[in-house]
Amino acid sequence: MLEAQNISFGYPGTGKLLYDSYSLTVEAGERVELRAPSGFGKTTFCRILAGYEKPLDGKVLVDGSPLPEKGLSPVQLILQHPELAVDPRMRMRDTLAEPVSCKGGSLLENSEVLRLMEGLGIRSEWLSRYPHELSGGELQRFCVARALLANPKYLIADEMTTMLDALTQAQIWAFLLEEIDERGMGLIFVSHSPALAQRIATRTEVLSR
Repeated sequence: MLEAQNISFGYPGTGKLLYDSYSLTVEAGERVELRAPSGFGKTTFCRILAGYEKPLDGKVLVDGSPLPEKGLSPVQLILQHPELAVDPRMRMRDTLAEPVSCKGGSLLENSEVLRLMEGLGIRSEWLSRYPHELSGGELQRFCVARALLANPKYLIADEMTTMLDALTQAQIWAFLLEEIDERGMGLIFVSHSPALAQRIATRTEVLSR
């Protein structure tokens, strides 16, 4: 179970709280849409759930334990802008190898890497490229694969396909939902597409202050 318990957060100097004692619980296997008006702080809350931001008060727990300070996290975040999620100085093979290296494996010997590359349509020639040499859709496929290689219990998708063309959106979501179902992962997602949300979500939670 992923729990956000009594989360309060506000940016320094604003004098305002984005949320005050907001709580959310997501069970394994659930697919939860996080809904709120634009500018309400959905992205910030996603970052808190993944451990990228620290709340002023409250805590995030997975199966009763806090998120680890080091190593692979059981909660993985996939951002809307993949170019902000990767090191521009690293070739894509090194970006993809990060979670594999944490587990002590070799990229070229890892059958899971090859399976995800095939399922997400990642071409082997892309591995030698830098992020700026890929399109947004190509780069986002790497981000999805990297998140899945961390073997998370929960995925957070913050408008992850909003900037992509319709075909790429459909391909990425189809593969990701199959992976989520097979692994029994929980999913928290933000989307501006009512049709996508209706098709994916098992329930909707409204982010409130």
